Amino acid sequence: MLLRNANTGGLEVYDIANNQITNAAFIGAVGLDWQFSGVGNFSGVPGETDLLLRNSSTGALEVYDINNNQLTNAASIGAVGLDWQFAGVAAARRAGTSDLILRNVNTGAFEAYNIANNQIIGAASLGQVGLEWQLGGFAADAAPASGSLGSNAQLVQAMAGFGGGSAADGFNVAPLGADASQQSFLTQPHA
Repeated sequence: MLLRNANTGGLEVYDIANNQITNAAFIGAVGLDWQFSGVGNFSGVPGETDLLLRNSSTGALEVYDINNNQLTNAASIGAVGLDWQFAGVAAARRAGTSDLILRNVNTGAFEAYNIANNQIIGAASLGQVGLEWQLGGFAADAAPASGSLGSNAQLVQAMAGFGGGSAADGFNVAPLGADASQQSFLTQPHA
């Protein structure tokens, strides 16, 4: 578990096992203009958990590598406009990766920033949906099944097809193996 002190910017990590805190470690402090954006493995080092922070004034992105409850590296990976809001960390590129997903607060567009070795190695538009659609989350490498969506990109793609917007760059097509009428997937609860 990661906690941040709202007054000092201090970061603490708590190890939890069997529903108990087994260890606590202070890993450092960051300025109050840095917002916690997500956890993933952005460095590619096996077993490492990395923090993604974003500067609320500049849009700058930084990755903090943490191994054995110690900060081992910090890397600036670029900046994005302030009209792009953190939407999540997901395996957008392929299973086992940690990629940054952003959403434009003005247009509803989604973008995936592929991160490896603490660098942005690519970016892709995932399409857009109307602003009345709220993101509920991402599946953790869910296996595709008949009539269901097999990837996060396809979920956004399906939403773009009927959610009040259109896909920005041609993603507005039904994914292979999915029911052409996908609206029920998003609007009806699963049994």
